[in-house]
Amino acid sequence: MQLPLDTRGKQQLDQIKLPGQSVAPAVAGNITYRVLDNLSDIEAISGEWDLLLDQSPCNRAFSCSKWFLVSCSLNQSITPRVVVARRGDLIVGIFPLVLVNDAGIASFASELSDYNDIVAIENDHTLLAGLLEHAITNADGYNRLILSRVRNDSNCLHAARALNPGVDFEEVFTGSTQYVRLPASYEEYLNTRSGNFRKSLSRAQRNAEKHNLTICELEPESFPPGRLPEVFLSLNLDRWGADSYYQLPFPQSFVLQLLPELFSERRMRVFALMQEENLLGLDLCMVGRNSLCTWNGGFLADSERWSPGNLLIAAGIKRAYDLNLAEYDLLRGNESYKARWANRIRLLGRLEFDAQT
Repeated sequence: MQLPLDTRGKQQLDQIKLPGQSVAPAVAGNITYRVLDNLSDIEAISGEWDLLLDQSPCNRAFSCSKWFLVSCSLNQSITPRVVVARRGDLIVGIFPLVLVNDAGIASFASELSDYNDIVAIENDHTLLAGLLEHAITNADGYNRLILSRVRNDSNCLHAARALNPGVDFEEVFTGSTQYVRLPASYEEYLNTRSGNFRKSLSRAQRNAEKHNLTICELEPESFPPGRLPEVFLSLNLDRWGADSYYQLPFPQSFVLQLLPELFSERRMRVFALMQEENLLGLDLCMVGRNSLCTWNGGFLADSERWSPGNLLIAAGIKRAYDLNLAEYDLLRGNESYKARWANRIRLLGRLEFDAQT
């Protein structure tokens, strides 16, 4: 199915620079830049980071301070190079970069993040251009700046265009994600899907009701956040077995450390498939400014006959309507089931710059 491309660019993030050493801050107009290269200093500004994030267009999970801190603490092959931009005492931009040790590259920290960008209030193009320029012209330990998994409506792209107005960057956007642009109501959305799809979903929902299956959103007040990683890993491994990415040590450690925090802070919503008191499946949805983003999940292999994936996605879309959101995002991956739900695609790209020391 060929989906229409959404080019309206609702999410915009801000950029930051990437020098290597924490030297005296450089001043550009009324903006000062300082590079933080140890985790204790970064943790010290995590509250301000996340406060700025919640005023920005960035994904509330992928771009949060804890996602960055956990990524760096578990990966010994990278060193933080977080550029913090201030106007006076106020942090106005966070460029969460890392130095890839011994590779001569600066990049974003995590392969587990579907969208990367810079945390700032949108449309501050002076800040965006200044941060990118600072990252390019004040390199320490790297000669390339590589920004991967950036959206075609990102502040990374706005910054690149501001610095290079004659360059057509569209050719770098060779990847994509699929998502649902939500129309006025859930019923209106379903009517845009094929008749076979609607019949299949209705059949699954009737079958679920017959077998006392329900879907609920878990709440951190009633479901212990510390229990969530264990349940997620158990269901994911039961569903995928040896093919599960989460049998590997790094992703296991990542979710063990990060999921309780994301869940507690509601940067991640969790939907559960239940049969009475038995938890059969989970769907983890990262929260965007105007979207729920289904990131990962799992279910008991024995429950596959009830189409748990479809039931969980349908519940997530309904919840997005309840929250007055504009999108339900299926994120990266070309799995065939996504095309049955999605009505838009969004381009993802990779920006590369030669850096100067």
